[in-house]
Amino acid sequence: MQMLQIEREADHLKINLPDSVRLPAKVYYSREDSMTESTTSFLEFREAGWQMFKDPDPKTRLYFELFSGSDVFIGAERRLPLDHLYNCRDLGGYYTARGQMTRWGLVFRSDALHQIDEEEQKYIERLGIKRIIDFRSPQEIAKDPNKSILLSETVNFNPHADVAQQASTQTVSKKDEEKIAQLEKMVSTDAGREQLVKNRNVMSKQMEQLVLGEKAVNAYQRFFSTLLEADSTPLIFHCQGGKDRTGWAAAIYLSALGVDKDQVYQDYLLTDKMNAPRNAKRMAIYKKYTDNEDVLAFLSSLQLTKKEYLDGAFNAVEKTFGTMEKYLKLSLGITDKQLDLLREKYLY
Repeated sequence: MQMLQIEREADHLKINLPDSVRLPAKVYYSREDSMTESTTSFLEFREAGWQMFKDPDPKTRLYFELFSGSDVFIGAERRLPLDHLYNCRDLGGYYTARGQMTRWGLVFRSDALHQIDEEEQKYIERLGIKRIIDFRSPQEIAKDPNKSILLSETVNFNPHADVAQQASTQTVSKKDEEKIAQLEKMVSTDAGREQLVKNRNVMSKQMEQLVLGEKAVNAYQRFFSTLLEADSTPLIFHCQGGKDRTGWAAAIYLSALGVDKDQVYQDYLLTDKMNAPRNAKRMAIYKKYTDNEDVLAFLSSLQLTKKEYLDGAFNAVEKTFGTMEKYLKLSLGITDKQLDLLREKYLY
């Protein structure tokens, strides 16, 4: 099984046909990630490389499959085309060391679902979502409750990540204005300025606590328990911005399946690209309240998705447990049999 690259440009899709593909090539598409003749239509292409075509069903997520000799290619868009979700994407299409690939259409990571409109609600419902795992705090949920998704069950696993919660807030409140004033007061002294510069690595410390914190361990244990349930997929897991709490969940999910560290980082760092428009809006609001470069740099550091942040989590794993596998087993309580079940369920 190999990945078929699919990207979007407005109401058109692009597909990257490998040079090795026999031409003309028939690419089958379906609403279902498991295709059958009764659910499948096809497009025909006479050239390799990137080919553009009008989305045949814009209101529904499509999966694409190509057969060429003994080779099978399968793919879908990475990011879901939902205007009110910056960071909702499919975790399919990542390779394992054994040459398998994570399944499309089963596990989606996202930001919170409170801002979606009615059409986007229907789009998500057509994915057949059965579980929504919400990593937010009760306060975040009360402030921004998710829109209802028919036929899905929501569960809340709160890892108690206070810094991540602050970093992912999408609006500026009176409390934020007061915080900015406090930060400006802090940087008015040399010692305070030096401390704030040091505090820019606070997200690395937060990621470390997602590994070691007792409540975080409990949250991610329950996350894997849900993944192992027989009838839990397709599922979406999210926090507020889909960055830190969700980022670590995605990292350990992919790692448990045998996806290598480089691809885990690749997925984590995609958030920076996805959230860039949201972050720009938020920084524009902050700049209405301060022009202090040190304060703005600190506030920006909370929103960014950096390699060093994920390093904080992986370093904690390696220092405390030695390997990711030992962390999964000793901290999260996942057995060899459960790892086999996860791979059977979520890999092609």
